[in-house]
Amino acid sequence: MDEQIWSFSRSGGLLEIRRTPTTDGFLLGVNGDGPPRTYFFGELTRLVQFQADFEKFLLGTGWTFVGFSPERRTGRERRNYSRLLSDRRRWWTDGVRTPAERVSREQDERERRLRRLRRRPR
Repeated sequence: MDEQIWSFSRSGGLLEIRRTPTTDGFLLGVNGDGPPRTYFFGELTRLVQFQADFEKFLLGTGWTFVGFSPERRTGRERRNYSRLLSDRRRWWTDGVRTPAERVSREQDERERRLRRLRRRPR
């Protein structure tokens, strides 16, 4: 895995989050908006959770996601040509339920209501 960079901006400032693999784990570097900071993670799952929380914090404090690098999409740009049909969705199957599905859904809803009533303190 190569280095990955997420870019955010706010009020003309730029902040970059860099995820770099090492032999022992991963480094997460934060550059911009103050002194550079680096965090080490031995496990990718812990890094991903930390980064997700950090990005949520950034978005909640006025930062806007600008881009990601490296570009992972391959092949040609599909949006340069129109579709043969104007609507790609299959309108004839959207929202259609068989009678058995309708009955099952109604039973599920009744059971949920009963469970909620049973949980209420008296």
